[in-house]
Amino acid sequence: MSTTAITLTSEQGAVSASLTTVPVNTGDTVTFATGDGSTAFLFFSPGAAGILSPAPAGPVAVSSTPVSFSFTASEPGAYGVYLESSAEASVPEFPTAPSSALAILTDLSTVTFGVLDTPIKTGVTPPPTSDS
Repeated sequence: MSTTAITLTSEQGAVSASLTTVPVNTGDTVTFATGDGSTAFLFFSPGAAGILSPAPAGPVAVSSTPVSFSFTASEPGAYGVYLESSAEASVPEFPTAPSSALAILTDLSTVTFGVLDTPIKTGVTPPPTSDS
């Protein structure tokens, strides 16, 4: 039985993970913790919630203190977990294709990109290019 540690980071509204999949094997454990001091929320697919112990109910808050789950089955299924920065997030649909791995999914619909979120300023002349 093995343990897979997943480190979560938050940047510009998106939460990402150190791995994108974790093999689903009975008795193995997966742990989630943030590496940057932020709080993230895990939203498990119904299939994933059904093979985890303890069974997650609703969004699971994760911080720098690890949260652990053990797999109670090894059969292929539609196993996924979306990573969000808010417990009130509206997660996209989970993948439905059967797999022998837990897919760790980043919801990119909440990403902000700084410069793109700044109103466009008109009347600005770009600096001249140098002919080096």
